[in-house]
Amino acid sequence: MVFFYTGYILSAVSFVMFLVKFKTTFTGQKTNLFLIYLFCLFFVETLALLLSSFQFNNFFYNVLILLEFNILLFLYKNISEDRLTNKVIKLGVVLYNVVYFCSSFFYGISIFKTKLNTIAPVFGSLFIAVTLLLFLREMLLSEDIVNYKKNIFFWISTGLLLYYLGTLPLTAIFNFMKEGSNFFELYRIQHVLTIIMHSCFIIGLLWSWNKSKL
Repeated sequence: MVFFYTGYILSAVSFVMFLVKFKTTFTGQKTNLFLIYLFCLFFVETLALLLSSFQFNNFFYNVLILLEFNILLFLYKNISEDRLTNKVIKLGVVLYNVVYFCSSFFYGISIFKTKLNTIAPVFGSLFIAVTLLLFLREMLLSEDIVNYKKNIFFWISTGLLLYYLGTLPLTAIFNFMKEGSNFFELYRIQHVLTIIMHSCFIIGLLWSWNKSKL
């Protein structure tokens, strides 16, 4: 539980810090979408924590799965100026939503209570990973790489890439694991990856704090 609460606290800290910075510096839809993404993560984690005794957690996570990948794909569609990256993102949005709704239909009524949709996030993580790698390649070939430490989207992309690549195999086998030591070990690994992701967000924000516009 230490890792869970650490990740939860960091998610709250990153959301509040980005919200404060948003009011003073951030402009444009690209930062709006990332703030919405952080809010969704924090809000769903809070609901899941408060309602854990009612065993309705999976419903909220299934809703989050739909929102988070769509938000991230549209976020990078707004950020990226590369034609190939934008084509991949458009294809990813269509394919991901098809996979999400088809897999939800496959799970049936259990999707609302007992089952976590693990099919959609596997594809979502793959689409996001490809998008992030293309974006980092785009950044590497641009002038932004000279001052990458103060580029908030470098840190955001790094944190997201580490998290989604790390959780991809865990998500794939989640519904096949029985509760026990190995089951909770998966949770522990996911919480550690959550800590790493939000740490990247916070470090990036601190590095770029004095920039007049992002």
